[in-house]
Amino acid sequence: MKIKQFCVGDVATNCYLVYDETTLEGAIVDPGDRADMLLADIEDKKIKLKYILLTHAHFDHILAVGALKKATGAQVVVSKEDEYLFDASASLSPFGAYGRQLMNRFDFPGADIWAQEGTEVTFGGMTAKYLSTPGHTPGSCTIMLDNSILFTGDTLFCQSCGRTDLPGGDWRAMLKSLKRLYDLPSDYQVMPGHESLSTLERERASNPYMQQAVKQ
Repeated sequence: MKIKQFCVGDVATNCYLVYDETTLEGAIVDPGDRADMLLADIEDKKIKLKYILLTHAHFDHILAVGALKKATGAQVVVSKEDEYLFDASASLSPFGAYGRQLMNRFDFPGADIWAQEGTEVTFGGMTAKYLSTPGHTPGSCTIMLDNSILFTGDTLFCQSCGRTDLPGGDWRAMLKSLKRLYDLPSDYQVMPGHESLSTLERERASNPYMQQAVKQ
């Protein structure tokens, strides 16, 4: 398994290219911008992109989806609960003038696979499993890869968690989701949608929002 991290877009979204070095089958998680750069790397490595995996459908996680799907034919996987964000006016409306500037770049093709709790896809001998972790958006999910890595999107950050003050956000749901992640067995590499990488054990020990969630 090989994972390459990119930081893309104006709000520094973490995007992850995951692939098997033998079969060259892969998937990309949360391609939020810079389709040109991402496609160049995919083509350079000769990766056969099977899936575009989304933790949620806010604009800063999906702006490159349309171009990637058109170029590779990869299937888009996202929660049905975030379908309302496929509309640019919904996804971008909280961001005022900045959102309006992005409208002409918003090209989201919709989903090929509607993810729900327990949805699994396989590529390159790896299995990605969707865990429902709402709070940031109704359809926010954590993607568990081979029981060792968590792509947490905007649910769990290093020493923090995602905001819940945007449309569809729910603080109580966020606390339940953080508690769910806390209760997962063993340790995991945490690869969030923004900011630094971490481990679940580190977040259990010192993330104040996760600790608040456990006390509820």
